[in-house]
Amino acid sequence: MRGSGTIWLGVALMTGVARASDLTIHLNGDEAVKRVTVKYQCDAQGTKMGLPSGVFSVDYLNGTANHLVVVPVKGSSMIFVTVPSGSGAKYAANEFTWWEAGGRGTTFSSDFPGPKASSSCHTVK
Repeated sequence: MRGSGTIWLGVALMTGVARASDLTIHLNGDEAVKRVTVKYQCDAQGTKMGLPSGVFSVDYLNGTANHLVVVPVKGSSMIFVTVPSGSGAKYAANEFTWWEAGGRGTTFSSDFPGPKASSSCHTVK
């Protein structure tokens, strides 16, 4: 992150050879953007859905009424945005949902295409 109201992300693009790209988003407002990195590990279903098989990092970016999470899926960094939920913090990107269900754990799920699938994830210290 660079300064108040700016989100900076390193986003991996897959074009035959993996490489990183920078993305800068300028947001109006006085609230500083806060970045928190959390390590997770998910069950075997998560690996089948495209999450890394071992421990991996997830970046939470919060500020100026925007709440994002960057999750590694299928070898790329996917940016999830917050969506309404009954409890906890729920984020969506493409067919995937990343949901921290108010202290009941974190779920990674997919509703389409095909049958619904979900993975249980937990934080790693």
